[in-house]
Amino acid sequence: MLALALPWLITNLIAQTNQITDNAQIKGSIVNFSQSPVPYATVILMNVDSSFLTGEISDNEGGFTFKNLKLGQYLIKAEHIEYSAQYTSIVDLDKGSNIILPTIILKPGSVNLEEVIVTGKKAMIEVKADKIVFNVASTPSASGTNGLDLMRRAPGVSLDMDNNINLLGKGGVQIYINGRPSRLSGSDLANMLQSVSSDNIETIEIITNPSSKYDAEGTAGIINIVMKNNIPTGINGSLISNISKGRYYRISNGMTLNYGGKKLKTSLNVTRMDNDQPDDLIDIKDQAGFLIDQQTYELKKAKAYNLGFGIEYQLAKNQIFNFNVGAIFNRNDNDLNSNTDIYQPKSTLKEVLVSQTIFDQNTTNYNFGLGYRWDISKTQNLSADISRGTFKNRSMTDQPNTYFGPNRATVLSVQNTAFDTDTDIDILSAKLDYEQSWEKVTLSIGGKYSEVNTTNDFVFFNIQGALPKLDSIRSNLFTYSEKVTAAYSSLDVSLSKTLSFNAGFRVENTNSRGQLISTLSINDKNVPRNYTNFFPNIGFSFNDQKTHALSLSLGRRITRPNYQDLNPFISPLSQLLAWQGNPFLRPNYIMNYQATYSFMQKLTITNSYSVTKDFFASIFEIVGENGNRIIPRNMERATNYGVAISYPQTITKDWDFIAFLNGNRNTYKGNLEGTEIDLTGTFFNVRIQNNIKLPLGITMDMSYFQESGFIWRGSINVKGNKDLSFGLRKEFFDKNLQIRITGADILKTTNQYFYNGFYGGIQLDGVREFDSQRFGIGATWKFGNQSIKTKKKSTSGMDEELNRLQTAE
Repeated sequence: MLALALPWLITNLIAQTNQITDNAQIKGSIVNFSQSPVPYATVILMNVDSSFLTGEISDNEGGFTFKNLKLGQYLIKAEHIEYSAQYTSIVDLDKGSNIILPTIILKPGSVNLEEVIVTGKKAMIEVKADKIVFNVASTPSASGTNGLDLMRRAPGVSLDMDNNINLLGKGGVQIYINGRPSRLSGSDLANMLQSVSSDNIETIEIITNPSSKYDAEGTAGIINIVMKNNIPTGINGSLISNISKGRYYRISNGMTLNYGGKKLKTSLNVTRMDNDQPDDLIDIKDQAGFLIDQQTYELKKAKAYNLGFGIEYQLAKNQIFNFNVGAIFNRNDNDLNSNTDIYQPKSTLKEVLVSQTIFDQNTTNYNFGLGYRWDISKTQNLSADISRGTFKNRSMTDQPNTYFGPNRATVLSVQNTAFDTDTDIDILSAKLDYEQSWEKVTLSIGGKYSEVNTTNDFVFFNIQGALPKLDSIRSNLFTYSEKVTAAYSSLDVSLSKTLSFNAGFRVENTNSRGQLISTLSINDKNVPRNYTNFFPNIGFSFNDQKTHALSLSLGRRITRPNYQDLNPFISPLSQLLAWQGNPFLRPNYIMNYQATYSFMQKLTITNSYSVTKDFFASIFEIVGENGNRIIPRNMERATNYGVAISYPQTITKDWDFIAFLNGNRNTYKGNLEGTEIDLTGTFFNVRIQNNIKLPLGITMDMSYFQESGFIWRGSINVKGNKDLSFGLRKEFFDKNLQIRITGADILKTTNQYFYNGFYGGIQLDGVREFDSQRFGIGATWKFGNQSIKTKKKSTSGMDEELNRLQTAE
């Protein structure tokens, strides 16, 4: 029997193999009558007798692809609730193995569009080949927070105690907003993100290994914050209000107003936020025979207005023009009270410093963008963009300091100081991109130019009596200019039905100059630089579309110093602690190696290894008998080996969850001008997101996060924490009103961060405490027509240098 069956089995195996290796596919795109892409349309592939074969959902740009097809004849049907269904003519795959269809145009249907509301539910987290997408709108607990708090909930993302954002255990993350590099970094970036309501954010895209199309800035990758920008037909909008209570209240209110026409689309949004945040610290330093015990209690009060306006106009059938304006106004009032016990020797109290820092800051950030896109043909497109940004920071700081004797009553001395810090930053950027596609090859080329000019005016006063007296020796003016010219090319090739290849090359020339004007005699008052860097990247991928997918990639990237980090002057944070910049701080460079495997399109495992040269480390150095300064220096080498695992699972029809496990082994090593650093640590974090449908139409999500610890500033060990948060959501009045109840850190397990370190003759031990346990309620009211009518996203030429503005901390 086996001998008789064997020829039959071989014949069938050969026939099946021939069918599988036809390697045919059909690509297409769907637009509406005004040539705008139609996402989430249902695309059905049928035999010529109209029998169903398979189906797809169009992507955000209206595109769809049917792969691995047999040679033959097909029909395709495209339908959407807002439009009438459309059929293609017969598609004959005998004439080609890779067919690009004429654009399918959907026409208005017979339904009354004024009454149509397109709804759809996305998974909270989507793991894709080139990125991870965190769908904020599908996460009730994310509502009522701000953009910075939202970062803490994104998979693979963590924040340190300075609110620096890390991705998969690495710093140097580049933040984009709607595909545009953000304007700020450091504390200014944190303030900006805190002024953005999470209810205005659609998704967060996490890109760990960007291609050469992206700016080379950002050693850890890119996080793209996508704002809600789908404009329904006609006049419509929403009102949003949230309030939460921890130790202090936080309130946000916002309004969005849209108009969606045939050719013209406009959007206006205004958000106001009030955030009161405590930041308490107990810090003990053992250095040079002194023991310094500091207790600090700080309350940061921030009021922010965030305004945005955008307009898009259809110039012609395949040409779109857009203009956008953004403005952020921040007012920060911080009040810090500190008591410092100074012991010498360590068991004998020598003196007590009672100090206060009163910080008053106003910042304004304006940015303007002009964009143009021309779809020359089905396989060619050209886009251009020019952007302009300005940032102004006006801050005044008072620091009264009184030294008492060991009895805490006798005044030994009074040293009251004050200083004003004014920062002005102007940025201009332009870029041009062209893309050409053939049957199996896509070529992208582009160029970019950016220019940055900054002025930092630091004016220091000694307070004598009640009058300030200018201290010209401790005052300075620092200017910095930077010009970056870049060009790139990128090639994507489909080698077969399962194999693809991509390669890119980017070159960037940087011309910069930092100049210090000061009465002091300093050797590094003028530091010019001119350097050219090359950034290659290459990748291979295998995907059988069923069980296995594997991708291998490597790439080189850069992180340039923040502008204020280059200012060599000293900015006092307290009487015993000061920040000092470093004009000789060099850019750091990283090589990223990454391998990703996916099983059954569910389990995804990513292995990564990176080596960073000239890593930025902020270290404490002893000044005088008992003073310290924090100064950024280049560390010789930092490495990161990481493993990231994600797995989604449906428990029941009403309960889905996805689990993430990230593990890292980090090393930091180098001699930083006499300070030896040699740290190695293995760290992990786990995040589990649950989405549960409850009775009465209530949706609940619950997230759990635990981390083992991390290394702060490249030199200090921080103990890990855990967090449990939840959110409830219920809709009323035909889904026009949404009510939310949220709870963050409900067990109060992540409010304290314990840290320790030993280097350069300093032993550090301390704890910082934040206001993390919060409960809140929020509401959203939608008005007007809510029928979705999407618009094409645009990108900006505003370069990565916008992401490096930072005030000294």
